[in-house]
Amino acid sequence: MVQVTAAPDCGNAPRKQVLRDFAVAMAEHDTDSLLSAVADDVEWEIVGRRTVRGKADFAAAVAAGVDRRAETLRMDSILTHGREGAVSSRLGLPGGGGLRCCDVYTFSGHGKTATIKRITSYWIEE
Repeated sequence: MVQVTAAPDCGNAPRKQVLRDFAVAMAEHDTDSLLSAVADDVEWEIVGRRTVRGKADFAAAVAAGVDRRAETLRMDSILTHGREGAVSSRLGLPGGGGLRCCDVYTFSGHGKTATIKRITSYWIEE
């Protein structure tokens, strides 16, 4: 289980909790939670590395990262507005080192049940 650190939330922005849960699921490679949060036609661009389209490719991309399971996840900032959101975080990896991450999200709509339609990830190895 990943050790998670995040600033407390005021509770007035429900999508912040959605993005927090998604970031934790990503760090823990919880494929079931991740797949339930994304649209069927999700697009995930990891800038400079790859782009995946659709749930099947998304699940395969998550599974491919299993060998790099995070030990810690520190969420520095979670921002949301309308159909968009972003998470700035740091992943600590086994044996030292880690990733600095900024993930930008677009939801499929404004409703409470809207799923994640697009993710653009900017990751820098530390």
